[in-house]
Amino acid sequence: MMQGNTSLVDDLVVHFVNHTPQLIDRFEVSLNAGDWNALFGATQRLMSSFRLLQQTEAIDLLNALNEQQVQIMTVTERSQLCQQLRVAVEEFA
Repeated sequence: MMQGNTSLVDDLVVHFVNHTPQLIDRFEVSLNAGDWNALFGATQRLMSSFRLLQQTEAIDLLNALNEQQVQIMTVTERSQLCQQLRVAVEEFA
C-alpha cells in the first residue's frame, strides 16, 4: 500500500479511524430500519473506506449482504455484523 509515502498513509489511517465509525453507525441504523436504499449507500461508502486500507475481511462481510439475507437477519446477527466492522476499524486505532 502506497510504499514510501508514510505521511499519506498516516493521514488515511487517521481519517479512517475518525470517520468510519460514523459510517458504521449509519449502516447499523439503516440495517435495523430495513431501509434498503440507505443501507446500500452506507455499504458502498464503508466498502470504499475498508478498501483503502485493504481490510478484505470487512469487505467480504459487506459483499456477502443481499436484500433477502438482510431481511431474515436477527437483531443479534445485525449487532454482531456491526461489531465485526467496528473491530476492523479499531485494529488501526
